[in-house]
Amino acid sequence: MIKINLLVGREERKKQSIRNEVTIFVLVIALVLIFIGFVQWVSTRQREEIITQIQNSQAELKRLEAVKREIQKAKTNKKILEEKLKIIETLNKNRTRPIEIMTVFASKIPDKMWLKSLNKNDQKVTLQGVALDDETIANFMKKLQESGTFSAVELVVTERVTIEKLNLKQFTMICTIGA
Repeated sequence: MIKINLLVGREERKKQSIRNEVTIFVLVIALVLIFIGFVQWVSTRQREEIITQIQNSQAELKRLEAVKREIQKAKTNKKILEEKLKIIETLNKNRTRPIEIMTVFASKIPDKMWLKSLNKNDQKVTLQGVALDDETIANFMKKLQESGTFSAVELVVTERVTIEKLNLKQFTMICTIGA
């Protein structure tokens, strides 16, 4: 009997098949390692770009904070200057205000009236004087009210007095200075 070994071809094919599988497995592992390396390289590059952006942003933030401080300082100086200008304007206005008030009194006082005292306290002027009669006092009050310089003219007191044998009216009034 003759025996033919047919298994030799099978074993050879099996070995070849195993070699092919091992080769494919090694190639797949190599490709996976290459892919992982590429992903790692890309992520490292992105990380470096992000770090650079953060550093640039921090530098810009510091620069903008310095600009913000300068702007705040300029606003504070502007506010101080505006307050000073307002004070100067008020002083200029108030410098001539007493003259204006005296001019109003001088132009509105009737011939039959004499002022004894004039006192200014804030926005109020207190007048004390003597007039020939009540009508003269009333006309004077009306003229002062119509002048626009005073927002209110109030008669505080009137009383009859005799000066050098003349019957006169002594009065006190308060005038509130308007705007």
